[in-house]
Amino acid sequence: RMAEPSGNELATAAAKGDLVQLTNLLQKNVNVNAQNGFGRTALQVMKLGNPEIARRLLTNGANPNLKDSTGFAVIHDAAREGFLDTLQTLLEFKADVNIEDNEGNLPLHLAAREGHVRVVEFLVGHQNKQGATAYDLAKLYKRAAVVKLLE
Repeated sequence: RMAEPSGNELATAAAKGDLVQLTNLLQKNVNVNAQNGFGRTALQVMKLGNPEIARRLLTNGANPNLKDSTGFAVIHDAAREGFLDTLQTLLEFKADVNIEDNEGNLPLHLAAREGHVRVVEFLVGHQNKQGATAYDLAKLYKRAAVVKLLE
C-alpha cells in the first residue's frame, strides 16, 4: 500500500519545479506546511523563478510568512535573488512585505544590497489598499523632504 506523502516529497517536487508531481501530492491532502528533513516547507525550498509553483502552494494554503531556521521568510529569498514575479505572487497571498530577518533586514534591504533594481523599484512603489505609494502619500500630505528623497 502507498505510504502517506510526506513533507519531504512535497518539498522535493517544489524544489525541482515539478508542477505535475506537486499537484498530485496536494490532491492527496498532504499538509502543505509540512516540513522536510531540514525543517523547511515546500514553499521555502521551491524553485524561486517559478511563480506557478508558488501560486499552487499558496492557493492550497501554504503560509508565506513562516521563517526558516536562519530567520528568512520566502519573500526575503525572492527579494535577495531578484525574482520579482514570485515576490508579487507572494504579496498577492498576504506575504508580509515588512517581515524582518534575524538581522532586522526587510525584503527591500536584501534587494537593495544585491542591486536588484526592479525589485527595489517595486517595493518602494508598493501600494497600500487605496492604491497609494509612499511617494503619493508624501506629496498628498506635503512632506517635501520625503518627496525629495523618493523622487
